[in-house]
Amino acid sequence: MSVDTYSVSGTGQPFRHTLPPPPQRPVAASQCYQAYAASIVMGALTWLALTRFAPANDPFSNGLMVTVVATFVIYVFSIRNDNSSIYDPYWVIAPPLLALGIKADSAAGFGAWHPRDVLIVFCLLFWATRYHVFYAWDGWKTGLSIEDWRYENMRSFPGPYWLHSLLGMHYFPTFLVYFAFAPAALVLGTAPLQQPELGFWDLVGVAGAVSATLIQYVADRQCADFRRSAAYEHGATIRTGLWKYSRHPNYFGEVLFWCSMIPFALGAGLFSDHALLILAGPIAMGVFFRFSAWLMDVRSLERRPDFQTAIDETSAMLPWWPKRSDS
Repeated sequence: MSVDTYSVSGTGQPFRHTLPPPPQRPVAASQCYQAYAASIVMGALTWLALTRFAPANDPFSNGLMVTVVATFVIYVFSIRNDNSSIYDPYWVIAPPLLALGIKADSAAGFGAWHPRDVLIVFCLLFWATRYHVFYAWDGWKTGLSIEDWRYENMRSFPGPYWLHSLLGMHYFPTFLVYFAFAPAALVLGTAPLQQPELGFWDLVGVAGAVSATLIQYVADRQCADFRRSAAYEHGATIRTGLWKYSRHPNYFGEVLFWCSMIPFALGAGLFSDHALLILAGPIAMGVFFRFSAWLMDVRSLERRPDFQTAIDETSAMLPWWPKRSDS
C-alpha cells in the first residue's frame, strides 16, 4: 500500500490517503511496435480486398470495416500481453490514416483534391501531432508498466475480461471515434467537382479545429506544469489558467475538435442527405466525455481534499466564469 500525504487547504494539517499501488502489467516496447505495424498492414490488406472484391465500393463503409479489423489486431496484442492500454494511441493514429485511405478510395482518388479535403486532412494531422509530440507514449519508448485505471476498474465487472476488453476497451472507442469522424469522412469521399467552393462554414471548421487543438495543448501543458509543483504533491487541485474556468478543459477541447468536423460537411452541402450521420457521432462524443468527466470527478474526490470546492465553483467542461461557493 502507498500512503499519500496532503495538506488540507486552509488548515495546514496533513491529509493522509492510503491508495493501493496499481498492478504491474509490463509490455515491452517491441510488442507495441509490432501491434501497430500488424494493425496497419492488416488494415491496408483489408482495404485492398474491399476495393477489389466488394460488390459496391463505398469509401465510408470500407473505412469502417478497415478500422474494425485494425482494432481487432490491437485487441489480440492487448489480450496476449494482458494490458489493454496498448490500444491508447489508436484513438489518434487511426483518423488521419483513415482520412487518407478514404480519399484514395474515393472516385477522384489522390489525383484531385478539393481545398476542403486539404483543410480536413491538415486539421486531423495538426490534432494528432499535438498528441504524439506532447505525450510521447511510453509504449514507443520504454514499453508499458501499468494499465489505464479505467481499464483496470473494468476487470472487476461481471463477465470475462476478454469480452470487456474487446467491447468496452477496444470497439467502443473505435466506433465512437469513427462516427465522430463521419462528417469529415463523407466530405473526403465526395468528388471535388461535386463540392461547392470554400465558404463560411469551412472557416468555422478550421477555426474550431485549430482552437480546439490549442486548447488541449495549453490545458495539458498547464496540468503537466502543475503536476511538478509542490501544491500538487500536497494534494491541491489545479485552479489556474484554463482550469480556472473548466474542471476538464482538455475534454472540452476534444469534443470541440470533433464538433468542428460538422461545418465541413455543411460547407460541402452534405447535410440534407446525411444529417443523422453528420450529427450523431460528434454528439455521442460530447456525451461520452461528459460521462468521463464525471468519472474523473469521482476519482478526484477520493484523492484531493479540496476538489469538492472545484466542483461547486467551476464548470465541468464548458469554460465559464467561476462562481464562489458559500462555504
